[in-house]
Amino acid sequence: MVTACQPEKLKSYVDIEANANLVAISGTWKLVKVVQTDNDAAKKGFPYQTMDITSAFAYTTATMTFNLSAGAPTTFAINNGTAPGVVAITTGNWTVDNAKAPQVITLTNGAVSEKLTLGSYPNAVSPNLKVRVTRSDVVTGKVLVTYDYEYSR
Repeated sequence: MVTACQPEKLKSYVDIEANANLVAISGTWKLVKVVQTDNDAAKKGFPYQTMDITSAFAYTTATMTFNLSAGAPTTFAINNGTAPGVVAITTGNWTVDNAKAPQVITLTNGAVSEKLTLGSYPNAVSPNLKVRVTRSDVVTGKVLVTYDYEYSR
């Protein structure tokens, strides 16, 4: 007796709410950890590539707030406290590349903009917000240093 495989009918999935991740990102966040990566050292395989610089520069005094209106990004505010600035601007508007599954947050104030790459959204498994900022050589565009910032509520 020979039996044949029958394709299984795919079950529908529940589409996440259009702005669920934006709601998770919104609010005020306190900076809890900063890791600096020397990209050139990492490329060359040097043993010392990353360093936790959180306490070296009092980063835990910094906060970041993302505001929403009708489920859409509006304004942001960064209070650096006594720490060096995470980005060059401290107030303005924020947008994302994709409302359902954002990967990049763009902060804008006038003609100045900065990009934060999302490392993770806050959720039931990990309540922290992780973002990455890269600094590049202005002439060559080569990424020199990467900063990984971790925020908690």
